[in-house]
Amino acid sequence: MAKQIKTIDYDPENDIFFISNGEKVKASLDIGDFILDVSHDNLICGIEIMDASENLGIDKEILKNVKSIKMSVTYKTNHVYVLLVIVFKKDGKEVNIPIPLTLDLGHKTPRKEMLVYG
Repeated sequence: MAKQIKTIDYDPENDIFFISNGEKVKASLDIGDFILDVSHDNLICGIEIMDASENLGIDKEILKNVKSIKMSVTYKTNHVYVLLVIVFKKDGKEVNIPIPLTLDLGHKTPRKEMLVYG
């Protein structure tokens, strides 16, 4: 069963896009313009994207009006793969934004998790 994304927020002035499932954050990992929040279970519970319009290739006006979003997180031994699927209000256009990351979060077995908003 998918966990719910409790918060999505976009700050157009600073061009920062934020997604969270509301879990308490144990640590944050900075990877360039991407900041991953990690829960006490060593699972991704949020992501903050700096210079979001540039990094995601999405206009600021569209980011202000996100209707729904899914974040799929696949945990493999010694790395994490994150895929964002954002649905815009504008023409119902769907955009897949893969963000591959190589991080060691201590996972010993592969696992996949789905988070949704909207």
